[in-house]
Amino acid sequence: MESVQEAFMSPNTTAAAVAPVVHHILSGSFRSLSLFLLAFSPLHRTLSLVQKIDAFGPHQYLATNPRKDRAYTTSWALAPMLSSWEIERPESAPWRVTHINNVPITATSSYITIPPPFTHAYSAGGPTGEVHIIDSNTGGFGEKLQQILFVPEDELEKADKTRVALRYGSHGVEFSPATGQAFIPVLGTDSIEMYQRDPVTGLLTHISSVPSPRGPGAHDGPRHLKVHPNGKILYCVTEHTNLVDAYTITPTSLTYLTSRSLLPPTTDRTHIPRFRGDTLLLAPPTPSHPAPRALFATTRGAKRADKGWLSVFALTSDGTFADGPGEHFETPTSGGKANALDLLAKGYADGDGVWILLTDDDDAAAGEAGGGVRVLEWDGWGKGVRVVAAWPVPGENAREETRMEGGSHAIWLD
Repeated sequence: MESVQEAFMSPNTTAAAVAPVVHHILSGSFRSLSLFLLAFSPLHRTLSLVQKIDAFGPHQYLATNPRKDRAYTTSWALAPMLSSWEIERPESAPWRVTHINNVPITATSSYITIPPPFTHAYSAGGPTGEVHIIDSNTGGFGEKLQQILFVPEDELEKADKTRVALRYGSHGVEFSPATGQAFIPVLGTDSIEMYQRDPVTGLLTHISSVPSPRGPGAHDGPRHLKVHPNGKILYCVTEHTNLVDAYTITPTSLTYLTSRSLLPPTTDRTHIPRFRGDTLLLAPPTPSHPAPRALFATTRGAKRADKGWLSVFALTSDGTFADGPGEHFETPTSGGKANALDLLAKGYADGDGVWILLTDDDDAAAGEAGGGVRVLEWDGWGKGVRVVAAWPVPGENAREETRMEGGSHAIWLD
């Protein structure tokens, strides 16, 4: 395995020379009580461990501030909490991650985001969502300002507040950068809850509840969503029906447009229960294409025998789906509970190319670096998706000092 020092140097340079590009990654784990700081070398196409960080509970979902010198994590910890972290980024030494603070929350959260103007953190999971101020001095969590309920108030005390409630409660929260509206998908009610954010206080006011476009009893399980930068289109992955739904955003509601399947067109529709829709992301902006030209989404196999899928869908200039079923890449394993995504533009010279982070919670392929983090690449339409690096490498997960028990969510820190 390439060492951390080698990750900062090309084969023909000295320590004093300019290092090649290295991209840093922060990953959570489903079963390890740790975070993992990794370095990806595009030159050598390798992933290296920089630091294993003691954390507070398994299954971390992560978000950062715009400078990416602070990270914010959820977990399955009991009692429920959120954690904040400082990312130290020295120019001539390995990066480090250090803990800032924890704050208690009512119920286990599954998602967190820090929307513009980056003064508040919004989390959601199960029966509740919460709003915390970001401490301007430390960059960590400050005061809790608001709690949002997805059960009647008189039922909150008895409601399940553990990770079990994530299967049927709230499971995400995202904002329209153009309008300040917030959207929270709720699996059990097959609805997307819509809010307006106060630009001064950061508090949310409920606007409407948008039901499944497939009607009552659809059992869609809306799970994660994203909003187009133009603020006019919302996309939502459904966990149970394995679709990406597209909506037009109006001042008071959502208008359904169309859907795309997360599964290849050749998939027998009776096999849909073998998969569980997961995450989605818009392609990052590039100098040549500042508006996203593609939407990436994943689904997981319900069992180890069923490998998951990564799908890429073309978008028009206004954010609607272009014609065609998209491109589909079968992931190396089922993904377990993961197959979560993050994207990084490869650079101007690479056109629309992106580096893709894909986490894996399926340890069935441990001899093939299963149960960790992979870097994939996509270089545009018709060129397919390829796995270029994985961590842990075979045999490394046997060592306690580096062991990762199932990758949960990983993000690029560049």
